[in-house]
Amino acid sequence: MQARHKHPCQSAAAWGLLLLSLPLLWLVSHPSRPVTIAPELFLFLHSAVELVSALVSLLVFVTGYRAILPARKGAVVLLGLAFLGVGVLDFLHSLSDTGMPDALSPNSMQKSTYFWILARMLAATTLLFYALLPAQPNIAESRKPFWLALMLVALSLVCTIGLLWSARVPALFVEGSGRTPLLTGFEWLTIGANALTLWVLWLRRQELARECVTALIYAVALSAVSGLFFTMAGILDHDAASGIGHLYKVAAYLYLFHVTFNEALRRPLERLETQHQREKLALSVAPDGVLWVNRLGQILMANPAMETLSGYPSQELIGRNVDIFLPPHLRDKHGHAMREYFASANARAMGSLDLRLMRRDGRMLPVDISVGHWEDESEQHAIAYVRDLTERKSFEESLRHRATHDELTGLPNRWLFRLQLNQAIAQTKRSERRVAALFLDLDDFKTVNDSFGHLAGDELLVQVSQRLRSALREGDTLARLGGDEFGILLSDLNSVDEAVTVAEKLLLSLDLPCIVQGQEVDASGSIGLAFSPDDAQDCDNLLRYADLAMYQAKRAGRGTYACYSAQLDKHAHANMQMHARLKDAINRGGLRLLYQPQVDTCTGAIVGAEALLRWTDELLGEVSPSRFIPVAETTGLILPLSDWVLETACRQIAIWSDAGTPLRVAVNFSAQQFRQRNLPDKVRAALQRSGAPARLLEIEITESIAMVQPVIAREQLESLAALGCTVALDDFGTGYSSLAYLKALPVSKLKIDRAFISDIPHDMSDVKISRSIIALAHSLGLTLVAEGVETEAQLEFLRDHGCEAYQGWLFARALDAVDFSARLDFQNLRAADTF
Repeated sequence: MQARHKHPCQSAAAWGLLLLSLPLLWLVSHPSRPVTIAPELFLFLHSAVELVSALVSLLVFVTGYRAILPARKGAVVLLGLAFLGVGVLDFLHSLSDTGMPDALSPNSMQKSTYFWILARMLAATTLLFYALLPAQPNIAESRKPFWLALMLVALSLVCTIGLLWSARVPALFVEGSGRTPLLTGFEWLTIGANALTLWVLWLRRQELARECVTALIYAVALSAVSGLFFTMAGILDHDAASGIGHLYKVAAYLYLFHVTFNEALRRPLERLETQHQREKLALSVAPDGVLWVNRLGQILMANPAMETLSGYPSQELIGRNVDIFLPPHLRDKHGHAMREYFASANARAMGSLDLRLMRRDGRMLPVDISVGHWEDESEQHAIAYVRDLTERKSFEESLRHRATHDELTGLPNRWLFRLQLNQAIAQTKRSERRVAALFLDLDDFKTVNDSFGHLAGDELLVQVSQRLRSALREGDTLARLGGDEFGILLSDLNSVDEAVTVAEKLLLSLDLPCIVQGQEVDASGSIGLAFSPDDAQDCDNLLRYADLAMYQAKRAGRGTYACYSAQLDKHAHANMQMHARLKDAINRGGLRLLYQPQVDTCTGAIVGAEALLRWTDELLGEVSPSRFIPVAETTGLILPLSDWVLETACRQIAIWSDAGTPLRVAVNFSAQQFRQRNLPDKVRAALQRSGAPARLLEIEITESIAMVQPVIAREQLESLAALGCTVALDDFGTGYSSLAYLKALPVSKLKIDRAFISDIPHDMSDVKISRSIIALAHSLGLTLVAEGVETEAQLEFLRDHGCEAYQGWLFARALDAVDFSARLDFQNLRAADTF
């Protein structure tokens, strides 16, 4: 913001009020110590404050409506017109207060509050639109009365409703009960609008710097604070919260008046003040040369820039003919052209043609000239603006380079790379040589950005580009396609092996760690190769195939390369088809949930279940979760898929609980779900909708989720545990758990992965590992469930070593809800017979 729009007292007062609001909000937020004002005194003070509010609103209207030279005249006029409505509504709010003479109909808090909340919402909405509106052309004076009349008509309508039929409006204030939830909701809506306005003003602070944006921010902030006080008003309308809120509202209006005063009066005065100086200095500081000549071509004035352009001192140019800037053989022709110009004078803008000006030292300078003319007391004059094109020519070349090269690395960009690739492909059609397109993507580059910041990421990209360039031949093209993606064009290849050799050299160049901000950072990459004419004969498909091959290299372990094959394209098409079919299955209910029993190792009783997602497609048949879950994770369908599983499992928990067979059901949660900050809220909502007890929902996560993002995992798990859910850690022992951190997580159960169970009791390594996991869990006070139990020997081992429960085909495969319910009923009947 410009310095002249800042005022230390203004800022100090605003910050003082904002800081003072904190203890005041704390004071009025405690119902145990209510502070009220005597009704008679409150009526007087309220009427005075509202009168001031109405007067300030009308001043905002006058200054905004009569704005002369604002940067955004349309927005300022809108602000003024809207605050005409705010002022009228505030005035009627004061007149309608209980204790004031009846206005057309009996006064009541309902009636007064009606005008109050309309004024608040109109002010908040107007400020938001004022902040959002772009620069508008000047509004014609003839159109202002129309908008004013429209505002008055709208005001008449809402005021008539409030004055005559306020009782028919939904209740806003109930005597003896205070503010209704509807009124509180409207107040929070205005606070939200103010908060959004503050955010918009912050984003546009540079753009709106000339519009007293600081005062505008203070006005909106104070208005939001006043709303907070109003939300804390109690049953009485004359408590301290209401009184303080009114004072903060007046303060907000005063700051807003400062804004419109600046737009309507201060800015025009400042402009008039500087107009004379600007006109006086315009010619002397103009970057272009300026010549004032008469009809004979005689120079009457030359500015300092003309002295720099021509090499002639300004005083030496006065009285000379302009043809001194031309070679001698062109001067006669120029004199004839001058006479023709004044005979039928027409303005000529810059850019119509490039000329060359001869300097005093004889050097020819590329220039552009625009000419204007006027007549003064029958004497014709012309003014010529002479622009040196030397810098522009250089700048145009710079622009061409910037348009075709990456700003950070200086490498060719995607557009230039595609152009050169198209040209190389065209050449292959006239020869028998190959062209290779290599697509290189850095591995785990996002981790560098997240860990060290984007500046470090940029530094790493620069170093990588330098290493890659050093590994290529002089005629090879290296381009940055965007983000951490690089493209390499190899032309004139005799065989595929040449490109493979280059790919190996590129990967080798990234073997050594880069030094970024004083730290070593690994910068491995994955490369995909595609060839023309072997794989494709056009640029788009060749790049797409190289991209597919690059992803194949990442799947193969990263830090390697892969060549395109038709199988990759088939795999990509298969994934696209699976994505479409899976999305359709989610929308039309084509999924089903099975339940794997979890059984007590000692009693053989079902003590829980794990919900397992299954999908049978009409076209694809039975699709394994190991096939469709990765597709869902890469395409974003994992979130709606997970939501469906959670909802379905919660409904089944509620059904079993209502039937008298309550059972804990474990639901697998994905890493993407844990990145949602509102995950606990979604779980809570699912439990409430279904009526399922939270204690019967078990949140099952893998080690990778718990340990890769430990802070987020801990926060989310603690919130879920607070709901009453239990937490189980799946696939324990297969990852890289930190036992110290595991102890800090609210985990109540560990699941031993089937990889450690399948070879028991024959594989002694698995026996020792399983025994250690059981001992570790017991030492931490955790229960255990073993997965994949298929033999009696495995069950006997688990029973002997104290593992509490197991699941696997030894007892039963995953069952649908009906079959599982039958098992539960049979188990309950056997238990009843036993007793």
